[in-house]
Amino acid sequence: MSAVNTDAKVPTLLRGTNLINTGGSSSNNQVMRVRVNGKSHFVQIRLNKDGGYAAVAVQRNEIEIQGSPTRTNPSGISKSKVDRPWVLFTVNADGERTYGGKGRSYNVSGEGQLGNLAGDLLPNQGKLETTTETQALAQIGTATVNGETVTLNEFQDLAYVKAKVLSKSAEDPFSSRQAFERGVADAFIPAQSPTAEIELEVTPHNAEDTSDPGDVKETEEQPGNNDGAAGASDAAEPGATNIAQEFATEVGDKAKGFVEAIGDLLGNAPITPEEIAQFDKMFADGGGDKIQNGMYPLDANYGNIRGQDYVTIDQFIYQPPRRNQIFGSTIGNLTKGNQRLTPLKEFVAMVKLPMPNDIQDSNQISWGPDKMNNLSAAITSGVMRNPVLVGGIGAALGSVNTGLGQMSALLAAGMAQSGGIDGNESDIAKAQAIAKQLSSSPGGSTLLKSNLGSMMLGAMGVNVSPESILARGFGVIPNSNTELLFDNIKLRTFEFNWRMSPRDEREAREVKKIIRFFKQGMAAKTMTSTAGKASLYLGSPNVFRLQYRTAGGDIIEGVNRIKPCAVVGTSVNYTPDGQWSAYDEGQPVSCTLSVNMSELEPVYASDYSTDVIGSRKSGTHTGSRLGVAADLSEGAFADIPTGEGDLYPIKPTEVGY
Repeated sequence: MSAVNTDAKVPTLLRGTNLINTGGSSSNNQVMRVRVNGKSHFVQIRLNKDGGYAAVAVQRNEIEIQGSPTRTNPSGISKSKVDRPWVLFTVNADGERTYGGKGRSYNVSGEGQLGNLAGDLLPNQGKLETTTETQALAQIGTATVNGETVTLNEFQDLAYVKAKVLSKSAEDPFSSRQAFERGVADAFIPAQSPTAEIELEVTPHNAEDTSDPGDVKETEEQPGNNDGAAGASDAAEPGATNIAQEFATEVGDKAKGFVEAIGDLLGNAPITPEEIAQFDKMFADGGGDKIQNGMYPLDANYGNIRGQDYVTIDQFIYQPPRRNQIFGSTIGNLTKGNQRLTPLKEFVAMVKLPMPNDIQDSNQISWGPDKMNNLSAAITSGVMRNPVLVGGIGAALGSVNTGLGQMSALLAAGMAQSGGIDGNESDIAKAQAIAKQLSSSPGGSTLLKSNLGSMMLGAMGVNVSPESILARGFGVIPNSNTELLFDNIKLRTFEFNWRMSPRDEREAREVKKIIRFFKQGMAAKTMTSTAGKASLYLGSPNVFRLQYRTAGGDIIEGVNRIKPCAVVGTSVNYTPDGQWSAYDEGQPVSCTLSVNMSELEPVYASDYSTDVIGSRKSGTHTGSRLGVAADLSEGAFADIPTGEGDLYPIKPTEVGY
């Protein structure tokens, strides 16, 4: 990632392009340490001439090596010191940070020997060691600076400052650290790395102990600097300090401050209509090239007085119909419901096609069975009459035991409605009155006792339902009062197919425009019409309105109406006859267009009415739909009542939706 050297010892040949600092006495050159395997180690900040830098801790191990016995060493065991690098993080010249990394170990005991001198002079000698991201973050979690614990961000910020100190030393013309080539000092300027936004583990662990089993001792020495900085401080460091909890607290405080600052920045104000309008404009140009009108076949007499029946499909830009549900009145949503607006924002284009050969609709609604036995009904009645007293008692005791909560709620409900005995309305008298009523009804008493028995058995860990007690003991079950109740509403879907066989070049162009009309209109929008550009958001596709029309452009009353739809699927079979057949330049002789549509809104009983709210009424305005293609006659798209609303006034003579 970065050219900076992360070996335990930087080879001599690389000392000119890799400057090292372990801290000194100045305020901007403080001593940084971390703990590895319970031991404290200095942190070296290294800067490469390309501007990348790294934080490396070096662990020195004294290991035992089993060799051949000699007269002077009968056991054959010898000891050797090996430095092992732990790479805390590296930052490349572009400022990209990586936690962990790789570096090579160094044989300290061999220093001064011919073979080791070669290893010191040459790079990439020694065993390659790996520091994982988890290990690196755990070690940073124990970081101190001059004996004081620091956070992750403070640790990284100080590392950057120390890298800048190294950069300044490289610019010193009188410094002894001029092994690097003259004229490249500017290249040592470190990359500014972004502030860390990650979390340390709550209980950080030190790195795994990867030393040999014979490891018996670990020593610590201050590594030497090659940047001429002041000597490193030998200030004693306190015992290992876990800063993760402190780090988490600090992050929480910063997050709270950040939220408050954002609130001040935005003025704690709601989203304004101006901001909503500005957001809407983001996708004004994200729909691709202009979508054109189309008609097939070209010589059809659509809209004429003695013309044929046909279908018009309008395409509109979509707008959220329930925007006020999010940005409207809170109390209004709760007390009155939400007013739905028309989803049709702006007309885009229209196509005219023959009546499909398969026209059908299917209106469905969902009903489902619901049960409520008499005990549940009694408790429900009590809670609805007095939710504070009955519901509060039942909920409080129900948290301890479900059955106890039910019985308590039932008793509280009965006492709330009981008149007592002979005018005595004390709690005892009310309870006695309830008991008298239950005893006079064997069925009610048995139901209550079976529930009490079930509750007691449950407390002992024996799960037996009241229904099971009654069924096994009496051969009956409580009346569940099963009813079929209205459950939900369903949205309708439609599928249409058109076989199109263009007879000349002009009609072939119309077929291609119609296919593109559906494919492009159903596609999600980006924030620009330039293909390939980035887009932070995706906008809703356009929506469609289909109408069956007859001579003169009138709505056909004998078939169903359809509310505005989303096109959820478009497929084209370019070989409907099972083999490829084309005109010149590859134009298919025939194709089958299939369009799947789903209504945006369910059908309600109130939709079967001539009374429609003005803002959603369709067919009250006239919009010119003259063809825009140069090869179409001017009257190809006659003026037809269109309107911008999405609901039709349904006359009593129509079949409706």
